[in-house]
Amino acid sequence: MADNVDKEHIISNCERLIRKINDIVSAKIVTSSEGKISEIHVVSKSNRNPKQIVRDIESALIASVGAAIDHKKISIAQINDEEDTVCEPRLKVDTINIKKFANNNEISVTLIDHSGKTFEGHALGMGSLQSQIKTTAIATLEAIQKYLKDKFILALDDVVFFQISGKEAISVLICIVVDGMEEHLLGSALIKQGHVEAAVSAVLNSINRRLVLLVKKI
Repeated sequence: MADNVDKEHIISNCERLIRKINDIVSAKIVTSSEGKISEIHVVSKSNRNPKQIVRDIESALIASVGAAIDHKKISIAQINDEEDTVCEPRLKVDTINIKKFANNNEISVTLIDHSGKTFEGHALGMGSLQSQIKTTAIATLEAIQKYLKDKFILALDDVVFFQISGKEAISVLICIVVDGMEEHLLGSALIKQGHVEAAVSAVLNSINRRLVLLVKKI
């Protein structure tokens, strides 16, 4: 029993090691009844030649566990750039709800990621149009912070209405603190369905381009 546990632990470590190799997305090792490696199946990005990836796997296994693997046992499946970009993190608006009270409004914004998981943000503000726009943007930022596991500070600096080619639009300026440094992100959206919806779109326009880098820092 102990031998089986040790072998499973070694195989698990080998898979973890292979996944650390540049451009490799996933790895699965198949063993024989004796516990020896019989097949290694790898999914990688299409940035590098599969033969180079195979050599990297062979070198890594020899250096770490002293296992010399026949390159014929290693199969590489590569995903192209179009497939790769589908997996990039990106948030979309799911629902927007406004609750009106005597003296203020509560706005709730729910965002959804590529896996279908939702993140909800709330904010209170006055009933004027300008206040509703700012409150919506703040609620959207709270939902984004939850997606980013509260690892970054996000704040709304300003909201501006403007016209372009006779069409109304909204721009937002977002301040984000990353590694102790302030960075400003600008996002814009045309007012199509309504001002509140445009505010959410403008915030997402500002942050979605940075999500890939931010997620890597979590």
